[in-house]
Amino acid sequence: MEAMWTRFLPAIAAVRGWISDGALGEVRMVEVNYGYRTEVDPLGRVFNPSLAGGSLLDVGVYGVSFASMIFGPHPDDVRSAAHLGKTGVDEQAASVLRYPSGRLALLISAVRTQTHDEARIYGTDGRVIVHPPFHAATRATLEREGEHETADCPLEGNGFNYQIEEVGRRLREGHTESPVMPLDETLGIVRIMDRIRQQWGLKYPME
Repeated sequence: MEAMWTRFLPAIAAVRGWISDGALGEVRMVEVNYGYRTEVDPLGRVFNPSLAGGSLLDVGVYGVSFASMIFGPHPDDVRSAAHLGKTGVDEQAASVLRYPSGRLALLISAVRTQTHDEARIYGTDGRVIVHPPFHAATRATLEREGEHETADCPLEGNGFNYQIEEVGRRLREGHTESPVMPLDETLGIVRIMDRIRQQWGLKYPME
């Protein structure tokens, strides 16, 4: 299982519970931004095309995976724009994924721009805020008609342990995948990112 560890955090599990319980009504929109500012190192992993550098594969995948968790891995349409820096990789990017029934995911990623590192989910009956840092979430709030419910879920360990525990549990039960992160969804997420990069004209040397 790939290291999409954010999906297994207790705070994100609480968010999935609110959605499955119908607390938001019909979910209509997802908004995720995850960006940080770092110095350009042409030979480093983040900025080197030969190492598949750029914001999309470094941090943007978290937003794509979050949208997939809510809406599924098969958007009807993908529109994206990016700034490609001197090394040729995306230093910041914004994407809109459109799903059936007009549902939308708005996704921002960056490695030269500091953002809020936050996720929001909007439904017909309420909204959810996954508070910063979204990628290592410890707190999420459900808001509807003046009512607030907060899930405070401090991390035990470094956060990766929740996914490790899930992998171990599934293996002990004789399973080859987890319903929290199915194998076909992983492929769907990669295909979305390939569609995004195609619009930018970004192709890695090894492709």
